[in-house]
Amino acid sequence: MQLKKIFSFFIFFFTTGFVFSEIPEQIKGIWTGKDRIIFFGGNDEISIILKEYYGWYYDRAVEPDDFSNIQERKRNAATQKLAHDYKVSFEKIENTTNAWEMTIFIDEKTKSVIPVALIDDKIYLDFLVKADSENQEETETLEKNLSENLMANEKTEKNPLTGYWQGLNSENSIRISQRNSKENIISWYITENSAYQLRFWSTKMPHEDSKAVFADNNTLYTINKQIFSAGTNYTCVSGKGTNIRNVEKYADFPLEYKLDENEKIIALGMPFLSKVEGKNSAENLMEIVAQANSRRKKDPPQLFPEKELDWHWELINQLEKGNPIIEKVRERQRNFGPRPGDFQK
Repeated sequence: MQLKKIFSFFIFFFTTGFVFSEIPEQIKGIWTGKDRIIFFGGNDEISIILKEYYGWYYDRAVEPDDFSNIQERKRNAATQKLAHDYKVSFEKIENTTNAWEMTIFIDEKTKSVIPVALIDDKIYLDFLVKADSENQEETETLEKNLSENLMANEKTEKNPLTGYWQGLNSENSIRISQRNSKENIISWYITENSAYQLRFWSTKMPHEDSKAVFADNNTLYTINKQIFSAGTNYTCVSGKGTNIRNVEKYADFPLEYKLDENEKIIALGMPFLSKVEGKNSAENLMEIVAQANSRRKKDPPQLFPEKELDWHWELINQLEKGNPIIEKVRERQRNFGPRPGDFQK
């Protein structure tokens, strides 16, 4: 049996054609979110705990087989007998320090690739990364504004948001099932005075390292024509064209964001997971699950308040007197046992 497992493991390596890269040290540990807890440990270990029944029960949905040696699995309506045993790998996203494409290997044929970013001990799934770009103004305008820009830069610091921010094939959760790629991703080109929203859509075209452009007044902006993210290729132009259409212009960047310390990542919205401080082991994770599942919710209040009711059994008996059908029923009831009225004083 053990040899069969080892053989299946090597088959998994060769069929996927992928060599696991170790989990980054800053990612290892226990992370908690609104509806799940995720643990990264070892070289490729991942555990996903689902907070089910409005958070009152923690289901060990994904975990390595040997976790049952730390704490025995309980079989019930929420938890299946055997957990899913997934593997995980990370590959750094270009031009960033704390952003990766995380690959979850579900089985030999199924995997999910999810971009993740780490900022201030919080994991974000919706974010932009800064990429190379160019902008070129007409010579006359450039020379006119050159001295003014130099003087302005001496007095004020450059806005860290200026530049081209590339969108990603992001996901809104880290699920136990295979993800679906996005149909569209949004990139932004931000200048001192404007923000341009650029839409990329998925394409079956082979990925190519070429450029595309859009213009605003006397300025021509150049960016990458395609984005390859989380296993899917995206383009911002049709076919072999180079002109970007349907550019939406804003006075400034309209979204709430958080910038990382290296000014290479813009995180959008709320973080998906937060680090659980001081708890970094599988044993710590099992303690969290055991403590959560030992809770007992208080009984709900009674639907109707308790009252001493007078059923007026004397009146009921008087009304039933002389009715042969009811008298036969009462006789059978007396043989079976007393009625509540027999106890009433």
